[in-house]
Amino acid sequence: MPSYRDWIQQIDIKVDYYSAFIKVWIAFNSWYRSEYKERTDREIIERLKSENNRFKGYIETLLDINNNTDGAISFKKNLNNLQSALVSAAIVTQERGGMSQQISFSEIAINNPKSIAEGDYRVTHYKIQRTRQKVTTLVHRKNNPAYVYFQFEQDRYDETELDVHADFLRLGIEQQGQCKAFYKEVCPYVIESVLRKDRDNNIIFINERSKVSRGIIEVLYLLRCSLMHGEVTPDNNSAEVYKYAYYVLADILKKML
Repeated sequence: MPSYRDWIQQIDIKVDYYSAFIKVWIAFNSWYRSEYKERTDREIIERLKSENNRFKGYIETLLDINNNTDGAISFKKNLNNLQSALVSAAIVTQERGGMSQQISFSEIAINNPKSIAEGDYRVTHYKIQRTRQKVTTLVHRKNNPAYVYFQFEQDRYDETELDVHADFLRLGIEQQGQCKAFYKEVCPYVIESVLRKDRDNNIIFINERSKVSRGIIEVLYLLRCSLMHGEVTPDNNSAEVYKYAYYVLADILKKML
C-alpha cells in the first residue's frame, strides 16, 4: 500500500512548459494572422517590431517604470527570469540565414535598411548591392567600369561563400579587405543589445521601451522557431527558458482580451 511519503513526492505538478509555450503561441498566431495579411510569420513579426500595434503597445505599457500594477510587476519579474534562463540554457537557432545564433537579449538582430554600399579606395571602386535576398558584388578599376576585377552574384547574403570564391581570392589582400568592409555594410541585419549594467554591475534592461519591446518580440519568435525546428535540447535549463517565455507571452496576450 502506498505511504503518505509516496504521495508527498508527487504534490508538485510538473508542467510541460514546451507545450504550454506552443499553446500560448497558437493564440498569438491566431491574433496576428487576423490582423496582418503578409505571407510569412517573419514578415508579420518584422511589422509587429517596427510599427505601432496593440501587442507592442501593451508590452511598453507593462515595461513602464511608473507602472506598479500587479500585472506589470509580474511581467517584469518574468522577463528578468527569462533573461537569466537564456544565459544558462544557451539555446541556438538558424532562423537568420541558416547561421547558428544564440538567442539572447544582448545580441538581437534587427533589419538593416542599408542595401547599397559603394566607394573608392586608391584605384579601385567597390559596389555591393542587396536586392531582396540576392547580393551582387562588383569590384572594378576606378573611372573604368569595364575593367572588372571581381564580380559575384549570390542568392543570399553569405560572407563565407564570398571568402572562398576563387576570383575573390585572386584579389590583392588590400582589395579583399576593402571588399569585405563594404560587404558587411549591407548585411541583412545588424545586432543590438537591450541590456546594460547598473551601478552594482548587475545586468538589467535598458530604459528605451521601444527597443526592449522590439527585442522581446524577436526573442519570443526565435524561441518559437528553435522549438518548432527541433533545435532545443529538452533539459532543465531549456525548460526554464520556455517556462518564463510562456509567462511573458501569456501576460501580454491577457492584456489584449
